[in-house]
Order: sequence, then C-alpha cells, then structure tokens
Amino acid sequence: MEILFRFLLSVLITTSILITNVYAGDRWYVDATADGKAGRYSDSVLRKDFYSASVWLNMDYLDNYSFAFAYNNLKINYKDAGSGAFNIAQEAFTGRFQYYFYNDALAGKITTQLVAYRLINDSPAAMAGSATIISPKLAYMHYDKDLSVDIEYVWSDYASSNLGSNLIIQQFAPSIGFGFNQNSDWLELKAYLITSNDKSQSQGEGSLTSARVKWKHWLDPEAIFGVNSFFIDALAGQRIFAVDNETYTVFNLEDIQQESVLLGFGWRPGEDFDISAVAGIEKYKNKIIDNTYNREYFYISLTKHW
Repeated sequence: MEILFRFLLSVLITTSILITNVYAGDRWYVDATADGKAGRYSDSVLRKDFYSASVWLNMDYLDNYSFAFAYNNLKINYKDAGSGAFNIAQEAFTGRFQYYFYNDALAGKITTQLVAYRLINDSPAAMAGSATIISPKLAYMHYDKDLSVDIEYVWSDYASSNLGSNLIIQQFAPSIGFGFNQNSDWLELKAYLITSNDKSQSQGEGSLTSARVKWKHWLDPEAIFGVNSFFIDALAGQRIFAVDNETYTVFNLEDIQQESVLLGFGWRPGEDFDISAVAGIEKYKNKIIDNTYNREYFYISLTKHW
C-alpha cells in the first residue's frame, strides 16, 4: 500500500505540474486556504485540549479538472493519568484529483475524484507511526444545481507496530443533496458505513453506522454583519476512524464519535476573498475505559481566490 500511495501522489503532483506548464497561457482558477482549529475535551479522563493548523492549494482548469494539495499539523494534549502528561503530534499530507464530465442525457455534471492521504504520528497506540488512505468518489450534479448524488469509498491502512498486523478500515459514504428556494438553500443527507478488520484495534466494534444532515443558506449581499452564508451540520449514530474528504479531516486519533452539532458562518469581504468560522461540539466515548466526553472547538479559515 505504501508503494501505491507514493505512486498515486507522485502522479498527482507530476501531472499537475505538466498541465500547468502546457496550459500556462490559459485560464486557471486557484484557491489558497489557511485555517486553524482549537478546542478542549470536557469530562474526558485522558484528554485535555488540541490544536490544528492546515494549508490548502486548489487549482481548477476551466471546470474540466482540478488538483488540490493540503498539509495539516495536529497536536493533542493529554492529562496526567498516573504516568505523566504527554501529547501526540501528527502530520497529514493530502493530494486530490478531480475530473469532470458533462452529460446532456442526464442533464448534469459528473465528477470523478481520487483523494490520497499520508499520516505520520507518534501515538503509542496501535495506529502509531503511519497510515495510508485512498478514497475514490463518483458524484453527479444537475445542471440546475438543485440535485446532487454521490458515492464515496475510503480504504484506510493503519500500520500496527504493536500488534504486528495492519488495521484496515473501510468506509462507504453515499449522499444526496437538494437545492431549493431558488437555490439559496441546500440540504444534504449523508450516511457513513464503517467496517474494521480487527475489533481489538477499533474498541470492540466491527461495523458502525451514522448519518449526517447539513443545511446551508446563502444570504443577500446586504445581510446583517456582512454574513454571506451560514450552515448547521448534525451527526447521529456512531463512527470511528472516519474520513471527511470535504475538509481533509481524518478522525484516527479520536474515540467512537456518537454525535455532533456544528454551526458555521461565511463572509465574502471582496470578490476574491472568503472567511469562514465554525463552532462545534462533538460527543465521544472511549469504550475501553467507559468514558463519555465532549470535544468543543472553534475553527476559522481564510481563502484567497485568483
């Protein structure tokens, strides 16, 4: 799997460089994003707080294909539970490629997507050291942008230096979205079906299911405080080792997530600049020590468009 990841990532980088050189005179749309997230763990026996920072670069060529690269640095601070306080640091490198097709018979745009992750951390747990994640996706969006359907598959390989075998997590995530109110509102429903090949490394769970509902509303330009949009995102059910390809987030260092509620706002102070802020609370359970706790955080991102 290590060889496959290196091959896919090198293809993504090499192809993007070649295409950029060939079409240097044509129109590329480029986005650069920097974000930060900070939060704390309430009622956790082991965890104290965490900090995360990311940078993204997305390049889109005339809505035909796009490349994205992201880097994330995460630090989780643990309490002194008898052996002293400590922290876990993780780096995540991500590459994404999308290619678009247009089908008049289906009256819509079809997107093929491939995302590859490489995670490196110093966790003493079974998933210590490294992880490789490959995720293909097929999506459909109606030309009127009032209907979307997609199916996403995630294959995660967590190296297990402690147990001598690899933990394999598979995730199936179908979703459907609807636009209404002249497309000023968007409602998305998404399911997560996650399976583990080794229950001993996934807190005794061989399979978990959860569902997410997200509603986003775009406001008029004259809206109060200059808010361009806001959204509410809620998750119910259970999941572990989940992967969110929209935000390039991997939940590999968390326990079993049981539910969450997020509230986000977006601003557009100029034609080529976006600001986003999100406040969230997530509920987790460590089944090994029977500890249920919350993770509360604040997230902010700044995006520049060219």
